[in-house]
Amino acid sequence: MGFLRIDFNHLYEDYNKLVFQIAFRITKNKTVSEDIVQETFLKAYKKLDTLSEQEKAGSWLSAIATRTSIDFLRKEIRAREVLLDPFTIELNGSIVPAGESVQESVDIMLLKQDIETHIKQLPVAQQEVFMLRIQYGMNEEEIAKKLDLKKSTVKTRFFRARKKLKHMYKLKCSA
Repeated sequence: MGFLRIDFNHLYEDYNKLVFQIAFRITKNKTVSEDIVQETFLKAYKKLDTLSEQEKAGSWLSAIATRTSIDFLRKEIRAREVLLDPFTIELNGSIVPAGESVQESVDIMLLKQDIETHIKQLPVAQQEVFMLRIQYGMNEEEIAKKLDLKKSTVKTRFFRARKKLKHMYKLKCSA
């Protein structure tokens, strides 16, 4: 066990910055990326015996970091949290953005909830691409790389998601 611990400490020292960069590139969040670094190395420690060659450690850790980061994003998408950013309203505290009335803030919150409801109706594959593109600002190439898809598949899923959302709103507006 001592040999593995020394090896593991060496791996951590050599690759923790790389793992952080991968996590940050995917999540665009420093705190989350730090958590992903810890989770990545925990997973690596548990599976250290599967590392066949020391020279492949960087690739091995990069793959674990990428999968862990994507898993985080998928969990977040599945959780379907409505991120209200500056529009957070607490009914007790009545926090309202500067320059807006309570009614405007409530209207914005309801609109965001309505959009979230429609997004939930999309197939999961389209939801993932749509959320990575819209919520996380990733481009098609980044999404394709992160989800291990072809760029054309990402374009198609995003196009279909937008088309379905537009159709849902047309139906809602005409009703």
